[in-house]
Amino acid sequence: MITEQLSQALSIAAAELDPVSQGVATVTSGGVDMSKFERVLFLLMVGSVGASGTVNAKLQESATSGGTYTDISGASITQISASNKIATLEIKATQLSSGKQFVRLSVTVGVNAVLIAAVPFAAEARQKPGSAQDIAAVTQRLVV
Repeated sequence: MITEQLSQALSIAAAELDPVSQGVATVTSGGVDMSKFERVLFLLMVGSVGASGTVNAKLQESATSGGTYTDISGASITQISASNKIATLEIKATQLSSGKQFVRLSVTVGVNAVLIAAVPFAAEARQKPGSAQDIAAVTQRLVV
């Protein structure tokens, strides 16, 4: 029997990418500490895509939260060039390279501005509830 609410099981454990009309640039989420979770799912939302705009996204890993991040092989999406699309990128802690415990999302917008937002959902917390690891930006959780 499941006694944990989904809102307790999942954590928003790193800085998100707030909704924005992102110009041509690369932006990154905060790093999720995978020593605290078994897996993380990044939800990337793409809104209006400017003329010929493109969105590329990939996962990167690092030994420290503020350290140097490197690309994770095979952890990138197929380029998005159409409006109103959603992509998810998921990885397990065991898939990170030895000595690496932080993972983040890197999003690159090309050619023209694109509306984007992204949220990291960390799951299978090593200490329950997972929501106890939320970042300060999470102000409400409503369960009906």
